[in-house]
Amino acid sequence: MKVDPELMFECLIYLNAFYYPVFASPEFIMVIAKYQSIRETPNIEQDGAVCFARLIAEILKILVFYRWKEKRRKIVTTFALLMTMVSLATVIYTFGYQDPILKLEKVLCSITVMLTTTEIVFGILFFFPCFKKVDYY
Repeated sequence: MKVDPELMFECLIYLNAFYYPVFASPEFIMVIAKYQSIRETPNIEQDGAVCFARLIAEILKILVFYRWKEKRRKIVTTFALLMTMVSLATVIYTFGYQDPILKLEKVLCSITVMLTTTEIVFGILFFFPCFKKVDYY
């Protein structure tokens, strides 16, 4: 069976584009709710900065991939991989270091972990010579 990591990576980016509004809206609202919370939330500024870093990294990844994927495929894939790793690092911060983590955050971060790890796997496989497309003319 021949695997096409380029196609899989592109499909995952498209899936991420549809998933982005699903997690961006609640993440933004949850950060605002934590600022207004009665319960003490230590490091709320740092948590908010990490959340907005994730949102910015994801939107940059999607926009750059859509804009330049046809012209510079390898550079765009490398940039998308770097932004995906930034996003994964922010999710790990949310799971490991953020003090009051809401149940909705756990669910959204779990889905994000699954999506980003598969993006990283297929993005790395894209660069392996054994997975190059063979053109038959």
